Formats: sequence, C-alpha cells, structure tokens
Amino acid sequence: MKLTGYTDPMSARPGDTVRFMVSSELPKYKAEIVRLIHGDPNPKGPGTKYERIKTTVSKEYPGRVQKIPVGSYIEVPDSPLLRLEPGFTVQAWIRPTTPGKGAQSIVSHGGWRLGLDAAGHVEFRVGDKGGAGVRAGMPTRQHEWYFVAASWDAKSGAARVYQYPQRWMEPHSGVWTEEKLSVKPAFGGGPLLIAAAKSGREVSQHYNGKIENPRIFNRALTETEVLSLKAGAPANTFATSLVAAWDFAAGSSTQQATDASPNRLHGRVVNMPLRAAIGHNWDGTEYNFAHAPEQYGAIHFHDDDIDDAGWDTDFEWVVPKGTKSGFYAALITSGKEHDFIPFFVRPHVGAAGAPIAYLAPTNTYIAYGNEHIPGLTTEWLPNAKLHLHQAEREYVIKAGLNSMYDHHRDGSGVAYGSRKVPIPNIRPDYVNPPRGSPHALAADLYLIDWMEAKGFKYDVFTDEDLHLDGPALLSPYKVLVTGSHPEYWSGPMLDAVETYLANGGRLMYLGGNGFYWVTSLDPDRPHVIEIRRWGGTESWKAEPGEYYHSTTGELGGLWRKRGRTPQRLTGVGFTAQGFDQNQPYKRKPDSLDKRAAFIFEGVGKDEVIGDFDSLLLNWGAAGDEIDRYDLALGTPPHTLLLATSFGHSDAYLLVIEEAGITTPDLGGTRHPLVHSDVAYMETPNGGGVFSVGSISWMGSLSYNNYDNNVSRITENVMRRFVSDEPLPPIPAT
Repeated sequence: MKLTGYTDPMSARPGDTVRFMVSSELPKYKAEIVRLIHGDPNPKGPGTKYERIKTTVSKEYPGRVQKIPVGSYIEVPDSPLLRLEPGFTVQAWIRPTTPGKGAQSIVSHGGWRLGLDAAGHVEFRVGDKGGAGVRAGMPTRQHEWYFVAASWDAKSGAARVYQYPQRWMEPHSGVWTEEKLSVKPAFGGGPLLIAAAKSGREVSQHYNGKIENPRIFNRALTETEVLSLKAGAPANTFATSLVAAWDFAAGSSTQQATDASPNRLHGRVVNMPLRAAIGHNWDGTEYNFAHAPEQYGAIHFHDDDIDDAGWDTDFEWVVPKGTKSGFYAALITSGKEHDFIPFFVRPHVGAAGAPIAYLAPTNTYIAYGNEHIPGLTTEWLPNAKLHLHQAEREYVIKAGLNSMYDHHRDGSGVAYGSRKVPIPNIRPDYVNPPRGSPHALAADLYLIDWMEAKGFKYDVFTDEDLHLDGPALLSPYKVLVTGSHPEYWSGPMLDAVETYLANGGRLMYLGGNGFYWVTSLDPDRPHVIEIRRWGGTESWKAEPGEYYHSTTGELGGLWRKRGRTPQRLTGVGFTAQGFDQNQPYKRKPDSLDKRAAFIFEGVGKDEVIGDFDSLLLNWGAAGDEIDRYDLALGTPPHTLLLATSFGHSDAYLLVIEEAGITTPDLGGTRHPLVHSDVAYMETPNGGGVFSVGSISWMGSLSYNNYDNNVSRITENVMRRFVSDEPLPPIPAT
C-alpha cells in the first residue's frame, strides 16, 4: 500500500481530539471526514454509502513515509556503573527460536555485545564495525535452553565465552572458548539493550526467543564462579561485583524490567514481548506465574513484536458538539490510491442520544487486524480491488505486522494486539479473501445501513468504551445490539452486560461465535489487548505453563473454561464454522409459543428463513461461524428455541472443544451439532435476549430492498425491544 494510516483514539466523544497518523509514498494526498453507512461494493447490495462531513480537515497534505519500528527489546539507560574498564562478566539463560537467521543480540552496550552469530553460535564481540570476538565452538539448537556467559579481563586482554545446554542427557556438552582480543570494549555512549543492539538511533540485531535473568558483574569471573551461577547461585553470591541482575518475573504487567540489584538499573520494555513466560527451571507443577514467580523469569522476544507504531500526527479533528454517533473514517486519497482510516464517535456517558446502543466489536477488529490469510475472491470483485488486496497483504508482511491469528516469525503465537498500528483489512470496503465477502467492520456496517433504512436511532460504542465505562455506559439504553462477530470479551465487559440485563436491559445478539475468548485490555495501555489461546478452536496454542495473561494475571483461553459460557448469557454458543455457503433456517415448535408471537409477526409458520441471496458467503442467513442452543452448556431452561439451520456441507466442521476425538463425521452432513439456532429468552425486570447464532445473519438484511423475513424478524424484535411495552416475565420452569 502506498497510502495508509491509523487514529488515536479509536473512539471519541464530542470535544475530543482525534489524531490521524498517515504514511504516504506519494508526494501529497487529500483528506476528508466521512460518516460510514455501507461499505460493501457488491452489486447485490445497496453499494458504498458514506456521508461527507464539512470540517477543517478537508484539504491537501504533504506525504511522507513513516516506518513501523517492529521488534521487542529492553532499553536500560546508560549509567556510570556500566563503565566496566577493568573487566566484566555478563550471563543469561536463553532459549533461541531462530538460531541461524542472522546476528542476534542478547545483551549489548556501547562497543560490546553478547549474542548469536549468523550461524547460531554464542559469541562475544567488541569494537566498532565488527571488531573482534570470540565464539563458542558449537551452534545453539532451536527451542533448547542454554546457560550463556561472556567475560573480558582488561589486564590480560582475555575474552571468554560460555555456552552450556540444559539437556539432562548432555551434562558435559557445554563449551567455552577463550581468546586474547586486539581491541578493547568501548563503554558508555548510549543505553544498554537486551534482545537487540543499537547503533546511533537505529535498533537492530533483534533476538527471537526467551531470555532469563541476565546479570552483569564488574570483573571477569572465573570458570568456577560462572559455573556456580549456572548451578543456581544467587546473584548476591558475588555482591561486591554485582552491577545488575534483571528479574523478569517482577512486574510482568508493566513496561519495566526490574533490576533486583541494589543499583536499580531498571529498564524499559519496548514493543510488548511475551511476559509471564516460563523459564528454564519450570517444573510443570504450577501454571499460575503469580504462585511461582521464580519459575517465570523469562521474557519471549520477537523481531516482529509491536505495541505502538509511534507515528507523528499529520492532522487532527476536534469532534464538534452535536456530531451524530456512528462509524466514521478519514478518507485519504491520492490519484488512484485511497484508504479509509476508521474511528467511532460516541456520546458522553449518560448522555444517550438514542434508545439503541450498537457495540462495535473492536477487540475482534484488533484480533483479526492484519491477518496473513491468502485466498480466493468472488468473480464480481473488480480487478482494482484484487490488486488492492494483494497490496494490503504485501504491506503488512513487509512491515512485520501480524494479527492475533498469526504466528511470529519464530513460529510462536501472537498473544498481543494493538490498535496503534495501520490495520488495512479493517476497512469499510475490505473483502476478506477466504470468504470472498466482507468480515468484521465491513460486515457490521450492514446493520448501520439497515437501521438507517428502517429509521432506528442509535448510538455507537466500542469494546474499549464498554470495558472502561462499565454498566454506566449501558444503563440509559433500552437495547444493546452486537456486531456480527463479537468474539473477544473482557471480564469487565461481561460484567457490564450481565448487570444491564439484570436491570431490565434488552440484548440483540446479531452475530456468531460471540463471547468466546478471554481478552484482557492492558490497564496501563488499553490500546493493547491480550489473549492466550488454549482449549478452543484456535490458530495457535499457548505454550504449556503460559495460559495466564501477563497484563491482568487472569487465566486465558475460553470463557467456557471459566464457567461463563456464551449459552449462559445469550442462550447460544459457538458450535461450528465453515466458509463455503450459508444455509437457511426452519422454524421450531417453540416459535409458535405466544411469548414469541411478536418475533414472527408477518412471517408464515412454515416459512423458511433466510433462503435467499446474501452479501456474506453468497446465500442464506446461517453460516460462517455459527452457534447453538444447549441446556447442558448453560442455556437457561426457559429459553425458546425458535429456529434451526439445516443443510450445511462438510465444509462446516464441529468446533475443536466439542470434538473430543478425531472422527470422519464432524462435518455438517453427518454431525447433529453442526447447525445454527435462533433463540429468545426473557431476563429479570422486563428485559430479554434475542440471539441469531450466525455471523452471516446481517448479510441478509438488505435483500430485496430490505423486504425479507430476516429483516422482518430483526425489525419485529428491535421495535418491541425499543418500545415501552413490557416483555413477559420469566416463566416458571
């Protein structure tokens, strides 16, 4: 991509300033603010719709390229204590994950570096422009723990490097090498770095893998002393020589790398490497890092970690008083190039401007943002758009950006996601290649367009808003409506919705695979979300012992594993996924219950629901990722099972958490749990929940100029939920 950007914040209230960060390979571009209504260009639907907003932003700007500084490391400010002219020793435990990818630094300062050479040997180098060095005689192996150290003695000029594997069957396979160097290390002249090296302002030689308990001593320790450190001798064994001893288990939720020595040479952790990571001594008896911090002394660094792109601001917009709440974007254009940079306008807490709150699932947007998924597109997609998708993919890969579905370059899963980076696939006109249709933000605009067409008044909030503002955000609203894929939920978000429902609120869950992954928002950096995938249908799996979140200390994985199943909240929960085609629904006997009469007003009792063209997966209302009713998983017993989908192909497979064992009958033609359910239930104090259990439901809303049974059912529920007419009380069961 030649033109892209991001905003901060992503959600703004009247009076707030939205900053726009842009990178342009073109000499100039134009910008304007637009309110987004419908982004999908598919000719089967309403087409692209947006409203231009008159602002001072609308003008031309000079272009400039802004780079994304990927790669995590620790930066320790320079100190006189790091002037180690008489000699020194540096040691650490390491677990390299890409030995042989090129030079990688473990600890570096000024004119010296302990790291890996291009072939994966541990080496100690001093001097500028390569200087001189000594290396171990054997290369390190991928995913193996090693105790490594280096020492330099000014008097003799001797430099020594140590490399000892942890493998119990190789107790004598360690190596050390000594050479007399012709040059001396330079000291000072910049910060000390862990997991990278610095030359001037440039950070390079990023290390992939784990580093644990790096320490520095102000003399060249003897071999016996070094081996005692390997055997577990505490750093204060050599207290008079100790300069720094970084304890990565301390402050796992922070950006600080704590120096446990009296010198307190604390470092700043840059770009969110994986914390709460098991160390070389993890024995498998404790999975919670808070209970055994001595076994969680490692940080897993990656050369493609990112927290904040840190771009300079190109223009700003102060949201005027009276601005309509909704989905917005800065539309930037230069010749044939364009990009939408999305953000959201919300009201202040307690200042509801409408009876409906639409929750934009921005945690899902971040989680899927910049995913590396090649695939097919539909025939109607114009060639220009095909080219754009390829350009987007090439851009994110070249920039080192990842989604939380991807793996880092070293093969480990991406546990953190940030909104402070460009996210080209979260755009109103983006078509997801594997699906051949929109997903996430582009699909969620279907409901905006439909509510505009039907005359419903709504406010828009984001997941981050709900997490931070809690029940107070929802209390003024009669109805809370979800997006098509509200998958990633924090505990405070779930608490807020449960409180809302208990107080008579009404929820329309108009998507699929919702309320699924335990998601944390970093308390200090809420633009960063964290997950630890295990026990579910997942693209990667957290390493054993690393299931707890570093940012909050809570157990990750599925909410289902923590007793908060989606069925318990909405009546339905994730059961299957497939991407070939959607299917329709048949009404169930519960749909004839008088409690559900308002839902099916104008719909025949034998009428098949959603058996027509869709903007998502081309046909039908039930598909993509789908949910089912299940009393055993917490569906409240008074819940009405209104409709069930049928006819799914074997491209639809049962979710992993339900499979148990691998069998050939997990597909839609053979397994009884592969279907989507529509459900309705009453909640206390006049509230209610209506759930459709399908990501693709919204793709059917605009069919036949919004005149179809999916649209009719959705409208029936929304009008009743918005009204002052009470819903029936919870029936006795």
